[in-house]
Amino acid sequence: MSETINLDTTAKLTQFCIKSLESSKALNIQDIDLNGNSSLTDVMLIASGTSSRHVSAIAERLEEHLHQVGFKNITLSGTNLGQWVIADCGFVMVHIMQEEARERYQLENLYKVIATGADPIEYLEL
Repeated sequence: MSETINLDTTAKLTQFCIKSLESSKALNIQDIDLNGNSSLTDVMLIASGTSSRHVSAIAERLEEHLHQVGFKNITLSGTNLGQWVIADCGFVMVHIMQEEARERYQLENLYKVIATGADPIEYLEL
């Protein structure tokens, strides 16, 4: 097993996740700070993959990287289809999507509204 790395802060966990995404060739990585404005998580990372296989592989590699350094608190959802995979790491939530799904759902826009403290329902009514 690899050396244990201390990922005890949201910032350290976020940076570790970003490095893993980059090493897996994830595209257009967005980092949205939701701290204090969401009960779900403190940071939302959103990235794209080029195919269903790529999306699933990015998520599985992230899980592997986290396990290698002793971080076990991760749950993956959606790896079977590979259209949109969510990696729940507690204080950091990672969405890895194919570009078509990303354009359709526009999570960046929604979470950027939430990050400001505004009511997302008002955003959806626009």
